[in-house]
Amino acid sequence: MAAKNRTELAEKMEIIGRVFEIDGMNDLLNKFEQDMPMVKFSAVVIQISALLLKTDKDLADKIIAMSMDETTAAVQKLGDAEYAQALRNAIIKDVMGFFGSSAPTDGAK
Repeated sequence: MAAKNRTELAEKMEIIGRVFEIDGMNDLLNKFEQDMPMVKFSAVVIQISALLLKTDKDLADKIIAMSMDETTAAVQKLGDAEYAQALRNAIIKDVMGFFGSSAPTDGAK
């Protein structure tokens, strides 16, 4: 069996990893709780989106582009409402989904 080229995966990991380097992001991510109400969950995702946009709009564009399988040029043409929804979806699906948003289990399931 041939080894897989994981270049695309490496690029995704690099982009997503940059989100966790943003000052204040860890504090927001630590607000997630198991079985938290949807309203609180949405509030934290909005706070994460806002911090990301304020800190590094280009990174936000890249995360959306990656999530939508689009170019950053296409992402930049989105209206504010579409952009906000795309960023929310990308954060939930790609950022939190990639690394998981639950507490560490020390290897236990």
